Amino acid sequence: MNPERPDDRTILTSSDPEFISELSEYLDVLASPVRLQILSFIGRKPRTVRQISHEIATSYENTKKHLAKLLSLGIIRKEIGVSDEPVNMGQPVFYYTLVPDGLSHAAHNLTLFSLVAGTSAPDLSKQVLAAQSSLHTILPAGPGLVIMNGSEQGRMIELTEPVYRVGRIEEGWNGISPEQALLLNDEYRSVSRVSRPHAWVKKQAGFWTIADGNSKGGTYVNGKPIAHEPVVLQDGDRIELSPGTLGVTFTFHSGDTNPDHTP
Repeated sequence: MNPERPDDRTILTSSDPEFISELSEYLDVLASPVRLQILSFIGRKPRTVRQISHEIATSYENTKKHLAKLLSLGIIRKEIGVSDEPVNMGQPVFYYTLVPDGLSHAAHNLTLFSLVAGTSAPDLSKQVLAAQSSLHTILPAGPGLVIMNGSEQGRMIELTEPVYRVGRIEEGWNGISPEQALLLNDEYRSVSRVSRPHAWVKKQAGFWTIADGNSKGGTYVNGKPIAHEPVVLQDGDRIELSPGTLGVTFTFHSGDTNPDHTP
């Protein structure tokens, strides 16, 4: 405490209604799957509001509201740049990007908040744990896939084996195969059963690839259908198995801690 500034001190307590209210709002921002999807999307490259709106499939105005909340936490920032889109090529636009180490600072804050909340505010503690779990999904330590829709939205699947068969879990399958299985629950009914996998994810020559496995619904990378030939995955690629409400969407993360952030 500074003796010349007797008020230069803040005591955080979970019994302070104002603090609880502000912390709850902070946690609410991080708990939103949509806002986590935005953070994941702009983490590999700065994006405009229109680009983000298209990626998360929501309106332009709603996207701006989500971005305003993230800006209020200091996790992202807004910068002027030059458009690379055909419609506005060369025109000045605003780009949104992650603040360097912004997610790490947010994770550190959540650790502090968990200590403050303690056992005296169980509801707040639950919010902190939920936010910590959600934030972890976009802080992968290594290569992995994050499910972006349905009941398993936010689930992070780390890729630790060289080959995976990807498909929906099926009753009676004994799981015996030379490859690891990446299993989805039965809600994703348009995805093929794992015994005849919808897709294959493999590490080849140091790169992660995906190939379709003769599925009915198809496999798409960034909106483009792929066939049996493996397609090399890049950080942030969007993968869809049977696009639609009964399919599944993943975001691929390479685990690279130094992505290219040049617009």
